[in-house]
Amino acid sequence: MNMKIKKFKNLIIVLVILVIVVIGVYTVMNKTKTTDTDAILSEEVEYTVANDSISISVAESGSINPVDKRVVKSEIDGTVDKIYVTEGDIVENNQILISLMSDNANDNQTEINDINLNIEKTQKSLNDLYDSQGDLNIYAPSSGIVSNMSIEVGDQISANYSIASVKDTDNSYIEVYFSQAQYDKISVGDRASSFMISYFSDISGIVSEKNSTPVQMGGGTFGYLVTVKINNPGGLSLGDLAQVTVSNSQGTYNGMINGKIVDVAKENITSKVAGKIKSVNTENGKYVSEGSIIATIEGDDLDLDIADKQNTIAKYKSQMSDLIEGDTVYSPMKGTVLKIAVSEEEVVDRTTSLMTVADLDNMEIVIQVDELDINKIALGQQANITCDAFKNETFSGKVTKISMEGTNVSGVTTYDVTVKLDDRKSLMSGMNVDVEILADKRDNVIVVPIEALHKSNGTYMVTVKDSAGNKNEVNVSLGLTTDEKVEITSGLKVGDVIVYNKIKSTISTDTKNVSFPGMGGGNRGVKQ
Repeated sequence: MNMKIKKFKNLIIVLVILVIVVIGVYTVMNKTKTTDTDAILSEEVEYTVANDSISISVAESGSINPVDKRVVKSEIDGTVDKIYVTEGDIVENNQILISLMSDNANDNQTEINDINLNIEKTQKSLNDLYDSQGDLNIYAPSSGIVSNMSIEVGDQISANYSIASVKDTDNSYIEVYFSQAQYDKISVGDRASSFMISYFSDISGIVSEKNSTPVQMGGGTFGYLVTVKINNPGGLSLGDLAQVTVSNSQGTYNGMINGKIVDVAKENITSKVAGKIKSVNTENGKYVSEGSIIATIEGDDLDLDIADKQNTIAKYKSQMSDLIEGDTVYSPMKGTVLKIAVSEEEVVDRTTSLMTVADLDNMEIVIQVDELDINKIALGQQANITCDAFKNETFSGKVTKISMEGTNVSGVTTYDVTVKLDDRKSLMSGMNVDVEILADKRDNVIVVPIEALHKSNGTYMVTVKDSAGNKNEVNVSLGLTTDEKVEITSGLKVGDVIVYNKIKSTISTDTKNVSFPGMGGGNRGVKQ
């Protein structure tokens, strides 16, 4: 019995020794493995500080759609009579798209014809009133001195009433006779040259009047009177003689005898309409210019008549619109016909969608941006748009709208951001695109690898190595930060050499994460 106990004790001792040996060997091997792994996971790297660019962009996907897309519907119960456009056509605003045949079109046609006739009659009366309205102002028929003024404010006058006369004092008139052969070739408006005998000077003018009554000139010859108007430079008198020559494309013609300056007949100023004098703008002895307003007649009754006719026409048009409501369908906008949903002879009602028209020159994409990134987005930011259908082409756009209300799905809140295309080029409505919004960018700034940073007591630091090889910890301030690099706003200068341990593998028993400002919660949807 004692022998068995002794053997059992010896076995226990041997087992304990084996366990101790195994534990010792495992500890040594594990320590060696850990040391070797640490040596493999990182290496010291030197980095020379330099200026670089750094940017943050938000990338999401969406589909492209027109800013303005409208569905055209029928306004009546009837049948499609004719479709005037095809899909892809560019149409103008108010261009005819479709004509419909109303169920009661034949019954209304007679009444429509009557209304059209009434509109034509009323419009004619209205046009006459417009002409009369223009006659309320009495104008000077020519420039000159006013005389024989016979009206005062408040006077009631009849149509064709002579209110004054005007004498042309700016021009002189020469009467001269030509032979019948010459007279027949001369026209009003032809150029004329008058040599003033008493003044030994030439004055240019035009033919202003012709008189076809023959006048006996003696010797069995007849002359025909032509009146030439010349500008009076001053000093010319009635009866002054002139040698007159008229020229045109047919030839040059000299007067049979010397012409003579004659007195200018006064021209009457008359009213074309009856009424009460509202204002008088001149007086006897005053000079007026041709076309200036001499007097004005009150037109209150005329204005009322015009308004009445305009209202009558509007009522007729409204009645007609009710009768032919919806028979013709017009484009509500300038754009492109995207889809035609009906065919000719198809029966439609007031709810039927006939076609879709869209403005393809103004396209936009609405993307959903994560709540962690929405604060990076601002109106006016530039965006790059790519599409699988055009792999080698990049389109540009800008942010035009940011929704202020988010949408929560499965605990994730997103906000709609609208990007308008600068030029859609070949992109078509409904295509899927990828949108990258440049949220922030800094050029020519000091940038270092994100791995170079470490944190101590809440302060970010880097290790700087001087020319002698000494290493010093330097406090730095951070700017724009991405997953790979960070902007340094203070603490470093171009040319400084920093050292850090560069991680070579993501497997490490001693790796610690460092959080940096501006990185977001994992930067979902953010592209650096």
